[in-house]
Amino acid sequence: MNALTLLPVIEDVQEFRSAYGHDRALPVLEKLWDGRPEEAEPLALALATAEPTIRHRALLADVRRDLGRIAWAVVEYSELIDLSRGTAREAVLWQHLGKVHFVGRDYPQAARAFAVALDLRLRDNAAEELVASSRLALQRTELLLSAPARRQVLWEEPRE
Repeated sequence: MNALTLLPVIEDVQEFRSAYGHDRALPVLEKLWDGRPEEAEPLALALATAEPTIRHRALLADVRRDLGRIAWAVVEYSELIDLSRGTAREAVLWQHLGKVHFVGRDYPQAARAFAVALDLRLRDNAAEELVASSRLALQRTELLLSAPARRQVLWEEPRE
């Protein structure tokens, strides 16, 4: 995960393909996480249409988030959260809703969603890397909320 954008990135394509080789969503994930949401969208739409699972619908929402269709992704994640209340998947969906708000620069709503995800993960004794991910996202968002004049500088990628 990129600590500035809070979005996943692929660092080693071969390792990624090896880890997700069995996953029907691999082509979508690879294009999305490689920064090519416009190429991922038709694949994600086909997958979510053929198999409208919560995961596939969430993946389409992530693609559309990265295409700037924030309102659509917020509505979709809100519906998916309602469908997942009380399940182990609920925390993941709150985390992703937070990322939608974060990308849309609605930091108060992002912080709220990340806080809910963190609370659920702590309550459910989730794996430490999931708890750490929620903590990082919440801290990053709170930093942006506490320093409005620095928002633009904090959002930009570091120059090499």
